[in-house]
Order: sequence, then C-alpha cells, then structure tokens
Amino acid sequence: MIASIGTDPRIERYLARVRVALRGLPEREIDEILRELRNHVEELAGGEGPGVQAALRSLGDPLNLAQTYRSGNQMVRAECSGSPLVILQGLRHVGTWGRITATALFVLGYLGMGTLWAGAIEKVLAPSRGGLWHTPGDFWSVTLAVGGNPPAGAHELLGWWVVPIALLAGWGVKYLSDRLAQWWIGRYRRSR
Repeated sequence: MIASIGTDPRIERYLARVRVALRGLPEREIDEILRELRNHVEELAGGEGPGVQAALRSLGDPLNLAQTYRSGNQMVRAECSGSPLVILQGLRHVGTWGRITATALFVLGYLGMGTLWAGAIEKVLAPSRGGLWHTPGDFWSVTLAVGGNPPAGAHELLGWWVVPIALLAGWGVKYLSDRLAQWWIGRYRRSR
C-alpha cells in the first residue's frame, strides 16, 4: 500500500488549476477527475520529496490536461445526444480531416433535411407551385420546387403525397446525419 502524501501544496496548486480549467463540467465529475488525479500522483510519487514534482511533471500542463478531459466529456455527450449543437461541439474535437469531413457531411445532411421540409411546407402554402415535378422527355429531370415555379411543361409526380414523404425523408436524413456524426466521434474517441 502507498503511504498518503497528505496535502502537499504542490499537488493542491496543480489540482486547483485543473479545477478552474474544468469549470462548466458537473461538479460531481470535476471531483471525480481531481480524486483520480490525486490518486495517480500519490501512486507515482510513492512518498514525499522529488517524486511529487516528477509525478506532476509527468501529467503535463494542468490547462492542457483539463482540456483533454473537457474534449473527452464533450465527445461522450455528443455520442449520446440528439441535439445538433451538442453533436457539432463533439465534432470540434475529432482530428482535423475527420472534423472537416464529418462536419461538412453533417451540415449537408441538415441542409437536405431543410430542403425536404421546405418542399413539404411549399406544397401546403402554394399547392400549384410546390411539389415534385418531372419534365417530359428527360428521364432525369425531377425537380422539387421550393420558392419558385415548376419547370415549364412539367407535371407533378406525387401530388399531396409529397408532404408526408418529404417530412419523413427529411427526418430520415437528419437521423442518418446524426448517427454518422456520432459514429465518427465514437470511432475517433476509441482510437485515442
């Protein structure tokens, strides 16, 4: 068993700096982190004297250590949350290329969701203009009219069915965007 170092002022100063940098996390979580760090320092130091300073040095800068705990906390919260803002905060901590790629896909997914929902709303507000339109003669010419007139000579494909289909498809795109981002965050967090 390791003898307790007691209240070494160097440890207390270090932990106080970590506590300040962790402000904003739940108090219970901060206390748990500080208890874990104190036990780790005591275990590494093995007693008083130069061992304490070496143990504190091995932990690194208290602000950087706190930032590591904060980013880990945000990634865990993002993996469990359905809030787009919490997920975006979690994506900030993923590696550079992963952050750029995952954030771009996430934002594009939400833009797609918004477009589909806008199409459903447009159909309700302006039934003659809103909807999914096909221009004869061109197999690939299918247009979701939002905020404008349908293409000349086009005929409507789904009628009023576009409203529930667009709402469900928008929700599906949002769900897939959230899950892809959460998977990306979890994959990065576990690789570290």
